[in-house]
Amino acid sequence: MFIKLDDALDWLYTRKRFSRREDLSLIEEALRLLGNPEKSFKSIHIAGTNGKGSTSMYIYNILLKSGIIAGLFTSPHITCFNERIMFMGENINDSDLLRLINKLYEFNNEFMKTHETLTFFEITTIISMLYYKERGAEIVVYECGLGGRLDATNVIHPLVSIITVVEKDHMDVLGNTYKKIAKEKLGIVKYKVPLITAESKEELMPLFKAKCDDYDSELHLVRNVRSTKLSLKGTNFTYKGFNVQTPLIGLSQPKNASMAIECALVLRDFYKIDISYDSILNGIKDVFWPARFEFITDNIIIDGSHNEGALNECFTTLKRFSNKKIVEIFGCMKDKDYPTMVSIIDENVEKVYFTKIDYPRALDPIELKKLSTKSVDDVYYNTEKVLKYAIKHLKKDEILLINGSLYLASEAREILMRNKKC
Repeated sequence: MFIKLDDALDWLYTRKRFSRREDLSLIEEALRLLGNPEKSFKSIHIAGTNGKGSTSMYIYNILLKSGIIAGLFTSPHITCFNERIMFMGENINDSDLLRLINKLYEFNNEFMKTHETLTFFEITTIISMLYYKERGAEIVVYECGLGGRLDATNVIHPLVSIITVVEKDHMDVLGNTYKKIAKEKLGIVKYKVPLITAESKEELMPLFKAKCDDYDSELHLVRNVRSTKLSLKGTNFTYKGFNVQTPLIGLSQPKNASMAIECALVLRDFYKIDISYDSILNGIKDVFWPARFEFITDNIIIDGSHNEGALNECFTTLKRFSNKKIVEIFGCMKDKDYPTMVSIIDENVEKVYFTKIDYPRALDPIELKKLSTKSVDDVYYNTEKVLKYAIKHLKKDEILLINGSLYLASEAREILMRNKKC
């Protein structure tokens, strides 16, 4: 038993992050022994390479504006662990989190006597389900952690499934082609459960349609998102007669918010849930989601972009705002397609500082520097140090972009918000 939350979280962080399991039988058995809390509420399931977080938050906020008792499970966190498990507009509190980690600590000790130990993500997923059962949640939005088919969240049977887009990421686990990755994400499709996607690659459409035909699932393609306008106040666009404003900035946000609109329309029309036009607009308008093309100051931006598609979109968005030269702080994980990302960076920036956070999967920045023609002389192994140096040497005609990993974005954001400009 843990007395302090920090000690409980330290134990949780020592669990294996993910495991390449053959099926979901282990977490299903654990949930069965715990009384199947995941069956106590309805859910919405979201997979996809990019845009899962903001799409999840849009839907969650629409549910709240509609008077629905709602929760949101997402990862990774940016500010604190508690934000992974949200309920009715607030993070899980420290006392509930400590109590539930202790419950899973004791449970896992017994479970390990006859089963393989549960991973960090499996334990976190189970904690969320116990919590939402306790709180009487009506609908919970679940964001996949990795892939879809074998993700711990795939034990739910949702009202709606969503696959945002398919890009090349986590290729060592999901496969090295769009089709292989799409098949893993399509593993969340359930019998007669509508599927929504903004994916538009022609080579993948037969896979989506065949999967939905096999499962008698109605396929909703998000298309014809129009009149996109970006400003420092956010993004404006139109979709199916909705004139929408979101405070989140980026060329991907209209697609993400449109998937949320489509989800709300399915809940309203297919399931007869009371969701109004105003609830949809206000839910999208009042969203806050940190480290997604977030201006910390007028010349410092943090973005969670961590793969080829997201990087390209980030640079395209940034060039809509500024003619300044781009200086970048970049660090990524070992399992990313970092040669391609370095190539994209070199095409778009004036100079780049490569860094590494203290995380087991983080790539040594020396490997990034070897590939770059725009890197500065030194590499860094301390986020605060590289921030101080980059900001000190930032010129008036330059803008600083920090990206490559949500873990780096989280660490950098905490430092910048604490020290303002270091």
